[in-house]
Amino acid sequence: MKTGFGNAVITPPNHTCLLAGYALRPAAGVHDDLYASAVFFDDGLTQAALVSFDLLAMEKELIARLKQRIRQACGLPPANVIFSCTHTHEGPEVRERKFRDRWYGEERPDYLDPYLDFLGARTVEAVQAAQAAAQPVDLLLNRAYVDENMNRRFFLSDETYLGVPGNKHLSPITTEHADKELGILAFCPQGTRYPSGVIVNYGVHPLVAGHLAPFISADIPGVVRALMHESLRCPICYTTGAAGDNHPKSPEAGYAEMQRAGQALATEAVKRLYDARKANEPLRIRCLTRTIPLRQRTYEEFTQIHGADEASIRYNFCRVEQPGAVTDVEYALLAVGPVLFIGVPGELVAELGSVLKWFSPFKRTYILYQSTDSLDYIAHPNAYRWGGFEAMVGQLSPGAARPLVNAILDAAEELAAEERAVQAASH
Repeated sequence: MKTGFGNAVITPPNHTCLLAGYALRPAAGVHDDLYASAVFFDDGLTQAALVSFDLLAMEKELIARLKQRIRQACGLPPANVIFSCTHTHEGPEVRERKFRDRWYGEERPDYLDPYLDFLGARTVEAVQAAQAAAQPVDLLLNRAYVDENMNRRFFLSDETYLGVPGNKHLSPITTEHADKELGILAFCPQGTRYPSGVIVNYGVHPLVAGHLAPFISADIPGVVRALMHESLRCPICYTTGAAGDNHPKSPEAGYAEMQRAGQALATEAVKRLYDARKANEPLRIRCLTRTIPLRQRTYEEFTQIHGADEASIRYNFCRVEQPGAVTDVEYALLAVGPVLFIGVPGELVAELGSVLKWFSPFKRTYILYQSTDSLDYIAHPNAYRWGGFEAMVGQLSPGAARPLVNAILDAAEELAAEERAVQAASH
């Protein structure tokens, strides 16, 4: 298999944008650049690309436009291109529906059209660079368990719920589910252990710089890439896993903490390359993109969420495009030898991400956050019994999670069965 890495700066020119993560604050400058990080795969029969963006999220219409530009410039069919957003809260807002439907009264900003054209050109640039850098590689795999995230949902014995971000004194004692696996995929020129590029995957919200920081920043992913590059001298593609309810240990704590947390992840990734295992399985590429009909949330379903009041319902109901309507929701799978990447249409909570990992027929499975659409939070059914932020801020029906997870696992089984059939035929 041949693999190449490429990247391109996607920082808005002249830092002209509204920061997406909190209250659409105008950016006052640039703390560190944002990137589109591309990885190109070619197994001789199938070519594919993975692109990770330092953006909060992208909607399906923008995703489709960017994939068409890649098709035209790079010859890759859209079904063989999988996206992900790192979910930095200090990047430009690019979601159209927030402005079109006037969720909270915002006018569509003037920067959006020129920035989206700029983003398309830079995305193509990153993929073309990855194609040009492609070379035969071995794949080295490892994982580390890094204690740099926490579940931001806190439950009390009287069956009440607290959100940790609004009660930061609870951070040291929160014990709900957090996926601490740092996935590490190192692609090395054949016969060597010196990476020409590395993909890492970790489930944490990149918002350590916080709501008071007025500057554009990639947050934790940018620190991880910079420090790993300093040691390895190769491109790094950082991808965010199922971070829906997984926060950094010290959220909104400023740039010094951002540097410390990113350093902890980068250090573990570099360290565990030493004992990484070479994948001896055939390095074949398999892609699958499908849709599943799922119902959008109704007003009545909002009222049934524990703790919901009229104000919180109104604040979140405006985000649902067609309440009660059934819509085709896309998900995407990319298998690279024994590793499966799953692209999900929003902010999947860690519990559901772990279910996909645990039931996956692949030895290693990683979630790609905000990959195929931005449908807000996708929480597990029990979350609605307790209420809270992840339950309220969602566009899909609470009953959508189970069929979505089942459809993804069925598709993963199909890819695994295809690989077993190919291996049996070759013997």
